[in-house]
Amino acid sequence: MWRYTSLLPQLSLDEPVSMGEGGTPLTQAVRLGRELGVPRLFLKDETRNPTGSFRDRAASLMVSDAWARGFKATVAASNGNIGASLAAYTAKAGLESHVVVPRRVDEGKLAQMMIYDADIEEHGEYVDDSLERAKEWAQETGWYQATPELNPLTVEGQKTIAYELVEQTQGRIDVVVAAVGGGSTVSALWKGFRELHELGLLERLPRLIGVQAEGCAPIVKAFHEDSKVEAAEGADSKALAILVKRPLMGALALEALKASEGSAVTVSDLEMFDAERQLARSEGVFVEPSSASTIACLPRLVKNGDISGDEHVVCLLTGSGLKAPGILAMLARRRRARLLRPQAGMKVRILELLSSEPTHGYGLWRSLGESITLQAVYQHLAALEKRGLIAGGAEAGRKVYRLTGRGKRLVAALSELDAL
Repeated sequence: MWRYTSLLPQLSLDEPVSMGEGGTPLTQAVRLGRELGVPRLFLKDETRNPTGSFRDRAASLMVSDAWARGFKATVAASNGNIGASLAAYTAKAGLESHVVVPRRVDEGKLAQMMIYDADIEEHGEYVDDSLERAKEWAQETGWYQATPELNPLTVEGQKTIAYELVEQTQGRIDVVVAAVGGGSTVSALWKGFRELHELGLLERLPRLIGVQAEGCAPIVKAFHEDSKVEAAEGADSKALAILVKRPLMGALALEALKASEGSAVTVSDLEMFDAERQLARSEGVFVEPSSASTIACLPRLVKNGDISGDEHVVCLLTGSGLKAPGILAMLARRRRARLLRPQAGMKVRILELLSSEPTHGYGLWRSLGESITLQAVYQHLAALEKRGLIAGGAEAGRKVYRLTGRGKRLVAALSELDAL
């Protein structure tokens, strides 16, 4: 990243606090692109950064700035990645790291903060609540404010992703797809592309497409309603990295999406989990759910005409799957069920899957991951529905199945047997 020093804010230090961040690979996803109908699909793999996420770029720049200006400690609100990055880089520099996290935070990221010896305080249900506490903490103590939404160096560090993309593609980029939470990522990408365009190093600016979770999509809502970004009501998603109710950089993100003539789209948690598995099985890349959102949305973008088959499409993968072990726990439960009941029928397997989350027949077929036809799945579903163990209902034009009370009792009983 520090190869771009001449285009970064100038700091008064001889050497930056660096652990080799940046320079992440861009690879063509041949198999996955073929499956999704995007033949020129490329993956910008930010999981290769030192702590496993794109936030290492911002952390390196902010901690370097803090160190150069004589600060002894940093403070930041984080729902995961920036907290882990700051904890690592402050450890490298010999500074203290204080992180305010919401109640729900990915365990893998929390483990990183702890092993790097960060001081962690839990405050609020959402990272928006934690942000207010981080503001107060910085004012009370005089610590360096490293919360991404409150420090402009975040965008300066993350814009280097755009620089690398232009180098790696020789400027042949039509579309960049990025997950959106607080709004800093697409803002940074757009700033980076515009700077290279103004310098004459990029002939044509790419379109940006922002992706949010269905359960928390204030920026997508504002984009399609042509309105201001307002706080999401009843926000919920298992993709905690993008679970931001009130994105402070939402207006900038919205401006970037519109100025690039791009678009904005939502995906469900289930679609993200499916895409996470598909990406791993097709390309050998394991990412967290929020990163997988950039893959999950591609079929919809193709169908809607937002991208075409001859365009060069880059999906930004911001964080490693090892940081968000929720999917690992789910996979472990399924494996354990297979080992404990190797002779269990397919109907029991389907009931176990539905106990985790209601879904449709196609989703079940994808999750089973074995040699069973889609037709056979629907036959099992019909039999279970007839016995009163599941019930199906129309949601968004598809029939979604969920356990009945009787089905839940049966699954609970099977779990009791497993525990014996």
